[in-house]
Amino acid sequence: MLQKIIAVGNSLAITLPASFMRDAGWKAGDEIMVEHNANKQIAVVMPKIHSGTKHLTPEFYEWLDENATKYKGAIKELANINDNKLS
Repeated sequence: MLQKIIAVGNSLAITLPASFMRDAGWKAGDEIMVEHNANKQIAVVMPKIHSGTKHLTPEFYEWLDENATKYKGAIKELANINDNKLS
């Protein structure tokens, strides 16, 4: 199905036909997962799964970024050791 990208406020959106929504059993307000690969210019839309699982918090990502910066040298060294073992 050919769809058009539309502007919605400061964002862009793609509409889904009512027949698709009805057949998929989705309704306005449902949460969905969108997997995408910009390099391949593809996006896959699927129902939200594992709704009972805990998600990573923004604070975790902040901690991860801080430690990745702090231990950048050690991480690179470990990556090089692993690469050398594969050779």
